[in-house]
Amino acid sequence: MVGKRRKICVFSGKRGGFGAYVSLMRLIESDPDLQLQILLGDMHASKEFGNTADEVRKSFPNSIIEIVEMGTGGQDSPLYRAESLGVCLTKSAQTISKLNPDIVMVHGDRGEHLMVAFAAVNLGKAVTHTQGGEVSGNIDDIQRHAITKLAHLHFPETELAAKRIVGLGEEKWRIHRVGSVYIDRIVKKMYVPNNEARSKYGLKPDEDYFIVIFHPDTFESRESNYQTMKNLLSILEKTGSRSIVVYPCSDPGYQEIIKAIDEAKNNPAFLIFKNIENLDFLGLMAGARAIAGNSSSALKEAPYFKLAALDIGRRQEGREKEGNVHTVGNSIKDIEKGLNFILYNRKFKSGLKRCGHILGDGRASEKILKIIKTIDLNDKLLRKHIT
Repeated sequence: MVGKRRKICVFSGKRGGFGAYVSLMRLIESDPDLQLQILLGDMHASKEFGNTADEVRKSFPNSIIEIVEMGTGGQDSPLYRAESLGVCLTKSAQTISKLNPDIVMVHGDRGEHLMVAFAAVNLGKAVTHTQGGEVSGNIDDIQRHAITKLAHLHFPETELAAKRIVGLGEEKWRIHRVGSVYIDRIVKKMYVPNNEARSKYGLKPDEDYFIVIFHPDTFESRESNYQTMKNLLSILEKTGSRSIVVYPCSDPGYQEIIKAIDEAKNNPAFLIFKNIENLDFLGLMAGARAIAGNSSSALKEAPYFKLAALDIGRRQEGREKEGNVHTVGNSIKDIEKGLNFILYNRKFKSGLKRCGHILGDGRASEKILKIIKTIDLNDKLLRKHIT
């Protein structure tokens, strides 16, 4: 690699994954031996989900940015999603071939990341994967392990996740437990101060508020997802505090959740946004009363803010959780009882101060950077063997 800058292509399909990679991408961008390439797909290119590609362009104005337009937002049926992922495979292969990166970085458990990993492997590119080895209760669980089998290097967040990757037959030398890139921004305070975030999103300086994100559970019916969102908003309205409500992800069934949100758009108890920029979102978490729904942000970022989280349903089933998370069913009775628990149970509230440890010390990006800079991109890396 003497005299040649190693090209690192980072893929993102939605706002949360992009935010998680910001700290790492900053390090790549500033390293004279590396060139940052950003590949965007899925929700980033969708008007329905806030055109978050604009946020990426604003954050990285000097980097190479390519967009894979796969039709997200057109429909939300399982068939349309599968067809869109086929488009993602074709277009990401074409774009990766053009960019000719040395390493392609994918994240988590979503279908668009699976397609990008599959395209990169078939093009002979080294693939790295963050957040492998975890377990969740959605279709994402299946997709995550499929990405693991495609990836050449694994950056799990916890020791348990690393052990699961070994259990999937991956060679131990490929696995590097680094912690979570989600946490780096929090430890480094790379987010908008809470007072500024409040002002930007219509909150008073001293008012209590909730954050609400509820994604589709792909193993539940569309009607069930709709009713759960209705139940949650109904309970939150009774608290007297306002709620910041953010649109769901693009998994099939999202339109029913958006329908429930739209039915509350004239209710002053709710401030509704298609998207909240990642550093603003962290700033809002820093001062919220609680977060409610089924977003992984309740499990990842919230513990490091000592923020109480009401986790509803089975989407996050099996994930490692800290003491800030209380999981309940999706009935209106379950949600009401669960919300009262996280707000008023003394033992639970006392335990919040001990949260914020299982995902590392906020240096995951530095650890990953060192590995992607120095790893030999040779036949040993690219030829995987099952142990």
